[in-house]
Amino acid sequence: MKSKIYTDVDGKQYLIDEDGNWLRDEHGEKIPPQNSERLSKPGEFTYYDSSQSHCGLCGRLSCNGNCFK
Repeated sequence: MKSKIYTDVDGKQYLIDEDGNWLRDEHGEKIPPQNSERLSKPGEFTYYDSSQSHCGLCGRLSCNGNCFK
């Protein structure tokens, strides 16, 4: 199954399948993409959108501080 990223009217991103159905986790919540959008500009300190629980330093959803160690 191939997934795609859908952006809603609030700018939040979620995964959908090839038929346009939401991919959901075990709690029924929509799943955000694994990596978030980079917010910094080239030449600046790199930081990522953390509004959907992504790491602000590496952008990964499943980081748990591993990028900082």
